Amino acid sequence: MANNDYAIEVDHLSFGYSEKLFLNDVSFRIEKGDFAAIIGDNGSGKSTMVKLILGLLEPVRGTVRVTGRDVSGSNRPSEIGYVPQNSGDSVARFPASAEEIVLSSLYRQIGPFRFASRKQRAIAREAIEQAGLSDLIRKLPSEMSGGQRQRLMLARVLANRPEILILDEPTVGIDADAVDRLLAVLHDINIHSKTTILMVTHDIAKIASFANRVLCLSEKHFSENDLPEGTVVHIHPLMHDHVYEHIHCANCEKSHDPDKCAACAAQKNGGRE
Repeated sequence: MANNDYAIEVDHLSFGYSEKLFLNDVSFRIEKGDFAAIIGDNGSGKSTMVKLILGLLEPVRGTVRVTGRDVSGSNRPSEIGYVPQNSGDSVARFPASAEEIVLSSLYRQIGPFRFASRKQRAIAREAIEQAGLSDLIRKLPSEMSGGQRQRLMLARVLANRPEILILDEPTVGIDADAVDRLLAVLHDINIHSKTTILMVTHDIAKIASFANRVLCLSEKHFSENDLPEGTVVHIHPLMHDHVYEHIHCANCEKSHDPDKCAACAAQKNGGRE
């Protein structure tokens, strides 16, 4: 049964071709306002899961619901804004300013052969500001870095004010500083706009500082974990060895297993060692 508290509900979902399944009996919930991450090895089905949520693929079995509505056939969810992998590259040579590129996402509202209204330009500028690009509003994409172009594509999506934001490997191909800036922007959007975020990523060390829920995809199945406020990190035991070597402990400035750290244990127990 659908629950209005959930932004995304996946129930016993399987997907594949012929007799080969790429995803098998997957179930998870993402609550409204969550910052969730999907992690997993290359080829594990992370991007396939995103396409199923977007209604771009039909499952073999199971259901996907977005804000309580079944996603199937042509019933694609309008509540979702989607930023594909390497989307910034698609506008690298585009001969238009950042503002005009963001306005192009409002084409349906503006209409053909018409100029954008003041209200529509205000919406575009607000989205550009949310993406941290206000000082580049007149710049061409060719004058921007890869990380800035990625945030420009994020601004295009934000202009349509989605309830749910899905990003497929948005940190691929950009440097560490640009990754930090992008994640900070997403964190602000999640906190201040109450936008639900689902992000496919391989960057475990970075995402552990922002996500309150991590979905680990392995062997065609998901393992689901929350990261409650006040804990350093909490990852499913099946991912233990792989994940902890990438996690940075804020208390003792080392990468290690927080369960074996007195400082981390004290933080998890409310300051009591």
